[in-house]
Amino acid sequence: MKEKPVLVIGCGNPARGDDGLAPAFVERLDQLCLQGVETRNQYQLCVEDAMDMSGYGQVVYVDASLDAPPPFEFSPLHDDAVMHLDTHNISPAALTYLARTLFGATAGVFVLAIRGYRFDPFTETISEQAQGNLREAIAWFTERYAGWSDSCMGKSV
Repeated sequence: MKEKPVLVIGCGNPARGDDGLAPAFVERLDQLCLQGVETRNQYQLCVEDAMDMSGYGQVVYVDASLDAPPPFEFSPLHDDAVMHLDTHNISPAALTYLARTLFGATAGVFVLAIRGYRFDPFTETISEQAQGNLREAIAWFTERYAGWSDSCMGKSV
């Protein structure tokens, strides 16, 4: 097992169609009980999350995207990404900056963008195309962390 666990943060609103991809990803990940992988489901990132990042070896932000190539894109978060600090909306780059600056976080930070197609308000159904992308993202993530699967470390918060 790795020294420090992986934190997977899913951001999205399940009541907006394919925007529910990240929460669905986290829920399925919880069912797999990957050892060393902890999860959180949130509508949006919060400044308070910065403190938590210092205890992890890796952080993976998961979100639905209209811009990602299908089925998904996994990439490191670039430190030079545009940062925006706001009490109601904080970007992964800004949160990572705060975690590193204020709490000494050293985690490798990645973004898993799952391709979505329909972001209709008040639709709690993920489109068929996006469901296929979700399955592929789960399979890929599970394979990447295959050596970590034994028992549940923690469920999403």
